[in-house]
Amino acid sequence: MRKRSSKFRHHTYQVKVLKSEVMSARIAWFSFLNCLKLVLKAGVMIGLLLAAAYGIRQAIEHTFHRNSDFRIQVLNLTPNDVLDETDLVEKLGIDLTGNIFDFDIDSLEQQLLHIPGIASAKVERNLPGTLDFCITTRKPAAWIACPEENFPLSRRELALLVDQDGFTYPCPPLQVEGALDLPVIVLNPISDSPIMPGKPLTHAQYNRCLPLLKTIIAKCPEELASINTISQKNAWSLELTTKAGTIATFGLGNHESQLAHLNQALYHAREKGYQIATINLIPRRNVPITVRGDDEPPRAIPVSEETSGELPQDARKSRQSDDLHSLLNRN
Repeated sequence: MRKRSSKFRHHTYQVKVLKSEVMSARIAWFSFLNCLKLVLKAGVMIGLLLAAAYGIRQAIEHTFHRNSDFRIQVLNLTPNDVLDETDLVEKLGIDLTGNIFDFDIDSLEQQLLHIPGIASAKVERNLPGTLDFCITTRKPAAWIACPEENFPLSRRELALLVDQDGFTYPCPPLQVEGALDLPVIVLNPISDSPIMPGKPLTHAQYNRCLPLLKTIIAKCPEELASINTISQKNAWSLELTTKAGTIATFGLGNHESQLAHLNQALYHAREKGYQIATINLIPRRNVPITVRGDDEPPRAIPVSEETSGELPQDARKSRQSDDLHSLLNRN
Protein backbone atom coordinates (compact mmCIF):
# COMPACT_ATOMS: atom_id res chain seq x y z
CA MET A 1 0.00 0.00 0.00
CA ARG A 2 1.10 3.55 -0.67
CA LYS A 3 1.73 5.63 2.42
CA ARG A 4 -0.19 8.80 2.80
CA SER A 5 2.04 11.87 2.75
CA SER A 6 1.37 15.18 4.46
CA LYS A 7 2.68 17.05 1.42
CA PHE A 8 0.16 18.53 -0.92
CA ARG A 9 0.70 18.66 -4.56
CA HIS A 10 0.17 22.01 -6.10
CA HIS A 11 -0.99 22.12 -9.65
CA THR A 12 -0.39 25.20 -11.75
CA TYR A 13 -3.19 26.05 -14.04
CA GLN A 14 -2.45 28.36 -16.91
CA VAL A 15 -5.29 30.64 -17.77
CA LYS A 16 -5.26 31.93 -21.25
CA VAL A 17 -6.97 35.29 -21.65
CA LEU A 18 -7.81 36.58 -25.04
CA LYS A 19 -7.47 40.37 -25.17
CA SER A 20 -8.95 42.24 -28.01
CA GLU A 21 -8.96 45.94 -28.71
CA VAL A 22 -11.68 47.53 -30.70
CA MET A 23 -10.94 50.85 -32.40
CA SER A 24 -13.44 53.07 -34.09
CA ALA A 25 -13.60 56.70 -35.17
CA ARG A 26 -15.74 57.66 -32.17
CA ILE A 27 -13.36 56.04 -29.69
CA ALA A 28 -10.35 57.75 -31.34
CA TRP A 29 -12.09 61.13 -31.13
CA PHE A 30 -12.79 60.80 -27.42
CA SER A 31 -9.17 59.70 -26.80
CA PHE A 32 -7.95 62.79 -28.62
CA LEU A 33 -10.19 65.03 -26.53
CA ASN A 34 -8.85 63.49 -23.32
CA CYS A 35 -5.24 64.11 -24.38
CA LEU A 36 -6.07 67.66 -25.39
CA LYS A 37 -7.58 68.34 -21.97
CA LEU A 38 -4.43 67.11 -20.25
CA VAL A 39 -2.24 69.29 -22.45
CA LEU A 40 -4.42 72.34 -21.82
CA LYS A 41 -4.34 71.79 -18.07
CA ALA A 42 -0.53 71.49 -18.13
CA GLY A 43 -0.28 74.60 -20.24
CA VAL A 44 -2.49 76.56 -17.89
CA MET A 45 -0.42 75.47 -14.89
CA ILE A 46 2.85 76.43 -16.60
CA GLY A 47 1.37 79.76 -17.62
CA LEU A 48 0.26 80.50 -14.08
CA LEU A 49 3.72 79.64 -12.73
CA LEU A 50 5.42 81.88 -15.32
CA ALA A 51 3.00 84.69 -14.58
CA ALA A 52 3.69 84.36 -10.84
CA ALA A 53 7.46 84.36 -11.40
CA TYR A 54 7.20 87.41 -13.66
CA GLY A 55 5.04 89.20 -11.12
CA ILE A 56 7.51 88.46 -8.31
CA ARG A 57 10.41 89.62 -10.46
CA GLN A 58 8.64 92.85 -11.36
CA ALA A 59 7.80 93.42 -7.72
CA ILE A 60 11.45 92.94 -6.73
CA GLU A 61 12.59 95.23 -9.53
CA HIS A 62 10.12 97.91 -8.53
CA THR A 63 10.72 97.55 -4.79
CA PHE A 64 14.53 97.38 -4.84
CA HIS A 65 16.29 97.93 -8.18
CA ARG A 66 14.08 100.75 -9.47
CA ASN A 67 13.56 102.36 -6.12
CA SER A 68 15.39 105.67 -5.86
CA ASP A 69 15.75 105.18 -2.11
CA PHE A 70 18.31 102.42 -2.76
CA ARG A 71 20.60 104.40 -5.05
CA ILE A 72 24.20 104.79 -3.86
CA GLN A 73 24.40 107.61 -1.37
CA VAL A 74 27.49 106.77 0.68
CA LEU A 75 30.71 104.79 0.08
CA ASN A 76 32.44 103.86 3.34
CA LEU A 77 36.09 102.85 2.90
CA THR A 78 38.35 101.70 5.72
CA PRO A 79 41.19 104.26 6.17
CA ASN A 80 44.24 102.70 4.57
CA ASP A 81 47.53 103.41 2.79
CA VAL A 82 46.71 101.69 -0.53
CA LEU A 83 43.37 103.03 -1.84
CA ASP A 84 41.42 106.23 -1.48
CA GLU A 85 37.80 106.74 -2.54
CA THR A 86 38.76 108.01 -6.00
CA ASP A 87 40.97 104.99 -6.70
CA LEU A 88 38.23 102.71 -5.38
CA VAL A 89 35.65 104.05 -7.83
CA GLU A 90 38.08 103.91 -10.77
CA LYS A 91 39.51 100.45 -10.13
CA LEU A 92 36.14 98.79 -9.43
CA GLY A 93 34.19 100.73 -12.07
CA ILE A 94 31.51 101.81 -9.61
CA ASP A 95 28.57 103.74 -11.11
CA LEU A 96 27.83 106.39 -8.51
CA THR A 97 24.28 106.77 -9.87
CA GLY A 98 23.58 103.03 -9.64
CA ASN A 99 21.49 101.03 -7.22
CA ILE A 100 23.25 99.13 -4.43
CA PHE A 101 21.42 95.95 -5.45
CA ASP A 102 22.88 96.15 -8.96
CA PHE A 103 26.38 95.28 -7.65
CA ASP A 104 27.72 91.77 -7.25
CA ILE A 105 29.29 91.83 -3.78
CA ASP A 106 31.42 88.73 -4.37
CA SER A 107 32.78 90.20 -7.61
CA LEU A 108 33.72 93.46 -5.86
CA GLU A 109 35.60 91.54 -3.17
CA GLN A 110 37.53 89.53 -5.76
CA GLN A 111 38.48 92.69 -7.64
CA LEU A 112 39.84 94.20 -4.43
CA LEU A 113 41.88 91.07 -3.67
CA HIS A 114 43.50 91.34 -7.12
CA ILE A 115 45.12 94.60 -5.97
CA PRO A 116 48.54 93.39 -4.66
CA GLY A 117 48.69 95.75 -1.69
CA ILE A 118 45.42 94.45 -0.19
CA ALA A 119 45.52 91.38 2.04
CA SER A 120 41.79 90.95 2.74
CA ALA A 121 38.54 92.61 1.67
CA LYS A 122 34.87 92.48 2.62
CA VAL A 123 32.02 94.41 0.98
CA GLU A 124 28.59 94.85 2.61
CA ARG A 125 25.32 96.58 1.71
CA ASN A 126 23.73 98.74 4.38
CA LEU A 127 20.24 99.97 3.56
CA PRO A 128 19.09 102.23 2.22
CA GLY A 129 22.05 103.41 0.11
CA THR A 130 25.43 102.60 1.66
CA LEU A 131 28.22 100.32 0.45
CA ASP A 132 30.83 99.47 3.09
CA PHE A 133 34.31 98.44 1.95
CA CYS A 134 36.38 96.93 4.78
CA ILE A 135 39.92 96.20 3.62
CA THR A 136 43.17 95.20 5.31
CA THR A 137 46.36 96.28 3.58
CA ARG A 138 49.73 94.58 3.63
CA LYS A 139 52.31 95.94 6.07
CA PRO A 140 55.70 96.25 4.36
CA ALA A 141 58.75 94.89 6.18
CA ALA A 142 61.49 95.69 3.65
CA TRP A 143 62.25 96.56 0.05
CA ILE A 144 63.49 93.83 -2.30
CA ALA A 145 66.25 94.44 -4.86
CA CYS A 146 67.64 92.09 -7.49
CA PRO A 147 69.13 94.13 -10.38
CA GLU A 148 69.72 91.03 -12.50
CA GLU A 149 65.95 90.38 -12.49
CA ASN A 150 65.05 94.05 -13.15
CA PHE A 151 64.28 94.92 -9.54
CA PRO A 152 66.58 97.90 -8.89
CA LEU A 153 67.81 99.04 -5.51
CA SER A 154 65.42 101.93 -4.95
CA ARG A 155 62.73 103.22 -2.64
CA ARG A 156 60.02 104.59 -4.90
CA GLU A 157 56.55 103.93 -6.27
CA LEU A 158 56.15 100.48 -7.88
CA ALA A 159 59.48 99.28 -6.47
CA LEU A 160 59.18 95.84 -4.88
CA LEU A 161 58.10 95.52 -1.25
CA VAL A 162 57.81 92.40 0.91
CA ASP A 163 55.36 92.25 3.80
CA GLN A 164 55.74 90.55 7.16
CA ASP A 165 54.39 87.28 5.71
CA GLY A 166 56.89 87.17 2.83
CA PHE A 167 54.41 88.34 0.16
CA THR A 168 55.92 90.60 -2.53
CA TYR A 169 54.02 93.41 -4.25
CA PRO A 170 54.76 96.69 -6.08
CA CYS A 171 54.74 99.68 -3.76
CA PRO A 172 51.46 101.66 -4.13
CA PRO A 173 51.79 105.46 -4.24
CA LEU A 174 50.27 105.96 -0.78
CA GLN A 175 52.82 103.64 0.89
CA VAL A 176 55.99 105.25 -0.48
CA GLU A 177 56.42 107.84 2.27
CA GLY A 178 55.83 105.37 5.10
CA ALA A 179 58.27 102.83 3.63
CA LEU A 180 61.20 105.16 2.95
CA ASP A 181 62.95 104.19 6.20
CA LEU A 182 62.75 100.44 5.59
CA PRO A 183 65.95 98.55 4.66
CA VAL A 184 66.55 97.01 1.26
CA ILE A 185 67.22 93.25 1.10
CA VAL A 186 69.53 92.68 -1.87
CA LEU A 187 69.26 89.24 -3.47
CA ASN A 188 71.19 87.41 -6.14
CA PRO A 189 69.23 85.63 -8.89
CA ILE A 190 68.42 81.95 -8.34
CA SER A 191 67.07 80.04 -11.33
CA ASP A 192 64.70 77.79 -9.38
CA SER A 193 63.37 80.62 -7.14
CA PRO A 194 62.47 83.57 -9.40
CA ILE A 195 61.11 86.72 -7.79
CA MET A 196 57.46 87.10 -8.82
CA PRO A 197 55.50 90.17 -7.63
CA GLY A 198 52.15 89.18 -6.18
CA LYS A 199 53.52 85.85 -4.94
CA PRO A 200 55.20 84.67 -1.70
CA LEU A 201 58.98 85.02 -1.76
CA THR A 202 60.75 81.64 -1.62
CA HIS A 203 64.27 82.92 -2.26
CA ALA A 204 66.86 81.11 -0.08
CA GLN A 205 68.91 84.28 0.57
CA TYR A 206 65.81 86.11 1.75
CA ASN A 207 65.12 83.32 4.25
CA ARG A 208 68.66 83.77 5.64
CA CYS A 209 68.41 87.56 5.86
CA LEU A 210 64.96 87.47 7.46
CA PRO A 211 66.10 86.36 10.98
CA LEU A 212 68.48 89.34 11.19
CA LEU A 213 65.72 91.72 10.09
CA LYS A 214 63.31 90.24 12.65
CA THR A 215 65.90 90.59 15.41
CA ILE A 216 66.43 94.25 14.55
CA ILE A 217 62.67 94.90 14.62
CA ALA A 218 62.26 93.07 17.93
CA LYS A 219 65.35 94.33 19.82
CA CYS A 220 66.12 97.77 18.42
CA PRO A 221 63.32 99.02 16.14
CA GLU A 222 64.54 102.60 16.55
CA GLU A 223 67.67 101.67 14.58
CA LEU A 224 65.71 100.32 11.60
CA ALA A 225 65.72 103.69 9.83
CA SER A 226 69.55 103.83 9.95
CA ILE A 227 69.96 100.58 7.97
CA ASN A 228 70.44 100.82 4.23
CA THR A 229 70.81 97.25 2.93
CA ILE A 230 70.97 93.65 4.13
CA SER A 231 72.39 90.90 1.93
CA GLN A 232 74.04 87.49 2.11
CA LYS A 233 77.75 87.98 1.64
CA ASN A 234 78.70 84.31 1.36
CA ALA A 235 77.62 80.89 2.62
CA TRP A 236 78.41 81.69 6.26
CA SER A 237 77.83 85.43 6.71
CA LEU A 238 75.46 88.33 6.10
CA GLU A 239 76.36 91.92 5.31
CA LEU A 240 74.55 94.95 6.69
CA THR A 241 75.29 98.49 5.53
CA THR A 242 74.15 101.56 7.41
CA LYS A 243 73.08 104.81 5.79
CA ALA A 244 76.22 106.35 7.32
CA GLY A 245 78.36 103.96 5.26
CA THR A 246 79.40 101.38 7.89
CA ILE A 247 79.60 97.80 6.60
CA ALA A 248 78.92 95.19 9.30
CA THR A 249 79.45 91.45 8.83
CA PHE A 250 77.06 89.16 10.73
CA GLY A 251 76.98 85.42 11.15
CA LEU A 252 73.90 83.37 10.29
CA GLY A 253 72.96 83.13 13.99
CA ASN A 254 73.45 84.82 17.38
CA HIS A 255 72.17 88.08 15.92
CA GLU A 256 71.01 89.61 19.18
CA SER A 257 74.52 89.59 20.67
CA GLN A 258 76.07 90.81 17.43
CA LEU A 259 73.62 93.71 17.23
CA ALA A 260 74.50 94.70 20.78
CA HIS A 261 78.22 94.78 19.86
CA LEU A 262 77.45 96.84 16.75
CA ASN A 263 75.45 99.39 18.71
CA GLN A 264 78.21 99.66 21.30
CA ALA A 265 80.85 100.16 18.62
CA LEU A 266 78.82 102.81 16.76
CA TYR A 267 78.09 104.64 20.02
CA HIS A 268 81.76 104.61 20.97
CA ALA A 269 82.74 105.91 17.52
CA ARG A 270 80.32 108.81 17.79
CA GLU A 271 81.58 109.65 21.26
CA LYS A 272 85.22 109.66 20.15
CA GLY A 273 84.66 111.40 16.81
CA TYR A 274 85.65 108.76 14.26
CA GLN A 275 83.71 106.70 11.74
CA ILE A 276 83.76 102.94 11.40
CA ALA A 277 84.18 101.73 7.82
CA THR A 278 83.88 97.98 8.43
CA ILE A 279 83.29 95.77 11.43
CA ASN A 280 83.24 91.99 11.63
CA LEU A 281 80.86 90.88 14.38
CA ILE A 282 81.33 87.13 13.99
CA PRO A 283 84.28 86.84 16.46
CA ARG A 284 83.09 87.00 20.07
CA ARG A 285 86.32 88.70 21.22
CA ASN A 286 88.75 91.07 19.55
CA VAL A 287 86.24 92.25 16.96
CA PRO A 288 88.16 93.62 13.96
CA ILE A 289 87.23 97.04 12.58
CA THR A 290 88.54 99.53 10.05
CA VAL A 291 87.97 103.28 10.18
CA ARG A 292 87.48 105.93 7.52
CA GLY A 293 89.78 108.93 7.16
CA ASP A 294 93.06 109.63 8.83
CA ASP A 295 91.81 109.66 12.40
CA GLU A 296 92.54 106.47 14.30
CA PRO A 297 90.32 105.29 17.15
CA PRO A 298 91.75 105.75 20.64
CA ARG A 299 94.05 103.02 21.79
CA ALA A 300 92.39 100.37 23.92
CA ILE A 301 93.09 100.24 27.63
CA PRO A 302 93.10 96.69 29.07
CA VAL A 303 90.98 96.51 32.20
CA SER A 304 91.01 93.82 34.89
CA GLU A 305 89.28 93.44 38.22
CA GLU A 306 92.56 94.16 40.07
CA THR A 307 93.22 97.44 38.29
CA SER A 308 89.68 98.70 38.06
CA GLY A 309 90.10 100.69 41.29
CA GLU A 310 92.97 102.68 39.77
CA LEU A 311 90.82 103.91 36.87
CA PRO A 312 89.45 107.46 36.80
CA GLN A 313 85.97 107.98 38.20
CA ASP A 314 84.31 108.49 34.80
CA ALA A 315 85.86 105.24 33.52
CA ARG A 316 84.55 103.30 36.51
CA LYS A 317 81.05 104.61 35.80
CA SER A 318 81.13 103.29 32.25
CA ARG A 319 82.39 99.73 32.34
CA GLN A 320 80.63 99.21 29.02
CA SER A 321 82.91 101.83 27.44
CA ASP A 322 85.96 100.14 28.97
CA ASP A 323 84.94 96.79 27.53
CA LEU A 324 84.48 98.40 24.17
CA HIS A 325 88.04 99.81 24.35
CA SER A 326 89.25 96.24 24.60
CA LEU A 327 86.81 95.15 21.85
CA LEU A 328 88.23 97.69 19.42
CA ASN A 329 91.90 96.99 20.20
CA ARG A 330 93.53 96.16 16.88
CA ASN A 331 97.10 95.88 18.12
